[in-house]
Amino acid sequence: MIHQLKQAAITGFDTLGNRWLSPPQRCGGYFVHHGSREQRTLALTFDDGPSRPCTEQLLAALDELGVKASFFCLGVNVGYHPDLVLQMFQAGHVIGNHSGWHSRKLGLLPWGDLAHIRAGEAAIAQVIGVRPRFYRPPWGWLTPWEARRLTQAGYTIVGWDVYTLDWVIPEVDGATLARDACRDAQPGSIFCFHDAKPWEAVWEKTETTRALRILVPALRAQGYTFVTLAELLQRPAYG
Repeated sequence: MIHQLKQAAITGFDTLGNRWLSPPQRCGGYFVHHGSREQRTLALTFDDGPSRPCTEQLLAALDELGVKASFFCLGVNVGYHPDLVLQMFQAGHVIGNHSGWHSRKLGLLPWGDLAHIRAGEAAIAQVIGVRPRFYRPPWGWLTPWEARRLTQAGYTIVGWDVYTLDWVIPEVDGATLARDACRDAQPGSIFCFHDAKPWEAVWEKTETTRALRILVPALRAQGYTFVTLAELLQRPAYG
């Protein structure tokens, strides 16, 4: 009974948080959810990584497709695979901060600080030598007070307008992921995919890579071009 009550409370907490704190429409304009609606450019983003072999497979597919993407990395996962983060950076992908530990609660506190965010920043900067300026909150949850702290620290807070269920277990098949993402895409869209699970160095996931191989050619055929967040938003990625 106690376990059931606890699970019900967590489910209710998650539902409220996702409804009131997550993109694409929440938190008083602090989020950037998309680029210009006047240009047929799109940005692929990946959260929670890196991991093996999932991130490796994605990087290989992106290279084959000639696409530069943006990766919101967790500090703890950067510690598992610093070589993959360096590989991303050297290949021309943008590295963003997804916090140190993927805690959705730390940013909810009005009296909180940016320690959980600085931890992710420090882990990334230690590998690539520059400080990331793009930040995406864990779960996309953002309060006005956390947003003000981030803005004052010089971050661009990035949301999304195309969200995928590629984190679900068992995996959603790549064809379905691609179909749904293509349906929701519009000029300036930011796609949210995932290339790891928080606190896990290994993720045997293949359907996101499969989805990319379907999605990219399909949207290019509609006249879209894929760019990094820095290009889409015309804002600096580092500094």
